[in-house]
Amino acid sequence: MSEGSVHIVRLAESLPDEFEALRSEASAESFAFIEGLRAEWLSGQYGSDDDRFAAFAAYREGELAGIGAVTPDPYDPAPDLLRVRHVYVRPLHRAAGVGRVLATALIQQGLELAPRLSLRAADPRAAAFWEANGFTPDNGGTRRSHLLTR
Repeated sequence: MSEGSVHIVRLAESLPDEFEALRSEASAESFAFIEGLRAEWLSGQYGSDDDRFAAFAAYREGELAGIGAVTPDPYDPAPDLLRVRHVYVRPLHRAAGVGRVLATALIQQGLELAPRLSLRAADPRAAAFWEANGFTPDNGGTRRSHLLTR
């Protein structure tokens, strides 16, 4: 999937070569959830044949610009629910459409497999972004801030 100079790749074999640089930038912004993605990847969760575990990388002009995943919701075991997680766009690529294209890929993947998607927005800016992408505020679930229903 691509839009302009943004290309989305579903990760299969390994994390992207530039993942450590992305991880460092996320850490500098105090976004620790990228560590969770790394730990889950290393534990083999994304290497299985279970399509409910999907990680995507966004590339802009050939550079790793963002990353995100869809997984079963670790905080709510409802069988009709998946969670959008570990979404991060590097600062130099923000406001260039990377987040929107990545969100579209994550939402498409998730809604193909489940009628509901949850997430926890990290801050008000993230909440506004996800609401612009169809999510509505929801505090009815454990550790979630937003929900999208097909």
